[in-house]
Amino acid sequence: MKCRINLSALMALAIALGCSHSDTATGRAPRPFRIATFNMRTDCDKGVRAWTNRLPLVVKVIMDNRFDVIGAQELKTNQVADLRRALGPKGYAVVGRRRTFSSRYDTEGVYLMFRTNRFECLESDTFQLSETPEVAGSKSWKTDYPRTCVWADLKERNGGDRFRVYNTHLDNASEEARRKGVALIVDRISAAGDVPAFLLGDFNCSPTPYNAVGIAHRIMKDAAEVTETPHAGPEKTFTDWKPTAHFLIDYIFVNGAVRVLSHKTHDDLPGGQSPSDHFPVSADVVMKTGVPRSK
Repeated sequence: MKCRINLSALMALAIALGCSHSDTATGRAPRPFRIATFNMRTDCDKGVRAWTNRLPLVVKVIMDNRFDVIGAQELKTNQVADLRRALGPKGYAVVGRRRTFSSRYDTEGVYLMFRTNRFECLESDTFQLSETPEVAGSKSWKTDYPRTCVWADLKERNGGDRFRVYNTHLDNASEEARRKGVALIVDRISAAGDVPAFLLGDFNCSPTPYNAVGIAHRIMKDAAEVTETPHAGPEKTFTDWKPTAHFLIDYIFVNGAVRVLSHKTHDDLPGGQSPSDHFPVSADVVMKTGVPRSK
C-alpha cells in the first residue's frame, strides 16, 4: 500500500484534528469522523466463537476504537437485534435489511450503523446486486447467494456536511458477480452527483486492476492509498480465525470532497479472543469543503 508522509501533511492533519481551519462554505471548522468496515461473522459458530460470546467483543472493539459510522456484513436478524440492544443505549442507530425476504429461513444482510448524536439519516435503502436490483432476493451472474448493498444519506448535525455511505458484501464464488455487482454500485454512486461518497465492504477479492477492486477504482480512491499519514496495523484483513490475516479483502473507498487523515486495520483481541474472522478497517476522514450541492 502507498503511504505518504511529510511535514505539510502532518501540519494539515494537526489543523483538521484541532478544528482550527474554518470551512469557507459554512463558516465552521470541518470535524473529522471515523468510518469503518467490519465483517462481524454470521452466527454459525459454536463454543468460544459462538455469537453470544463474540457479541460483547464486537461491541468493545466498536466502542474502544470510537467508530462513528460502521458498514457491517454477514449479520442475521437475531444478530442485528442483539446489536441494536447493545449499541442503542450507546447512541447508535442501525439501517439495512437481509438479502432475501424468504420466510423459510433467516439470511444474512449488510447494515449501516452510525452515531445519532453526530449524524442524522436523511434517507436509506437497500438494493440487490442483480439484473433486477429492486427485486428483493433476486440474484444474477452465477452468484452463490443473493447479494445486496445498503446506502444511507447522512448529515452532520448542527448544519454540517452531507454525504452518502454504501456498504456491501460481494459474492464469495463468482468473479462475474463481484465485477458486475460493484459496477452496479459504482453506477449508482455516479448517478448521485457530487455528494461525497464512501463505499465500504467485504469484496471477497484482493486488489488487482481488473477485478471488483479495479472497477471501484474507476471513480473512487482506496482510503489506504490516499491517507495523509502512514497506514497502521496489518495490511491484510481476513484471518479465517488464524492469529494473523492472510488476505486483503475489506476496503474503504472514498469519492468527492473527502480527505483521508489516517487508515488502520484493527487486530484487537479483547480478552485474547477474536471478535470475528475479519479485522475491521477504519479511516479518519474530513470533508474538504462544506455541504455539497444537492442533486
